[in-house]
Amino acid sequence: MVLKDKKKYSTKWKNRSFLQAFKHANEGLRTVYHDERNFRFDCWAGLLVVLSGFILNVSNNEWRSLLLAVFLVLASEAWNTVIENIVDLVCGTKHQVPAKKAKDIAAGAVLLSSLYAVFTAAMILLPKIWHIFFN
Repeated sequence: MVLKDKKKYSTKWKNRSFLQAFKHANEGLRTVYHDERNFRFDCWAGLLVVLSGFILNVSNNEWRSLLLAVFLVLASEAWNTVIENIVDLVCGTKHQVPAKKAKDIAAGAVLLSSLYAVFTAAMILLPKIWHIFFN
């Protein structure tokens, strides 16, 4: 079996180092933050949850749950943006039912992760808020 030379088949888009990969990832996050209103909203909502966690002194396990929920929403919003961009690239301005389905399903995944985050935050934070105001 002949082994293929990696250099021969590498592309110009291949990251040459970890630092370069990190820079590209950072650029991707900056792009989605700049271009997507919902991602910005999710970032600010996540920041509010984190600040609430500090103020309400949540436990380590509660932190794990809250941070998982926040990052799950942000990651699903980023994937939704990727799917929307790929569908737009492939389909252009033509209206195609499979393209709409793909976009709707991706948006549905964001909705599911957002509901999970809201329920998680409510289960952890609301009892602590209730205790402050009514005990």
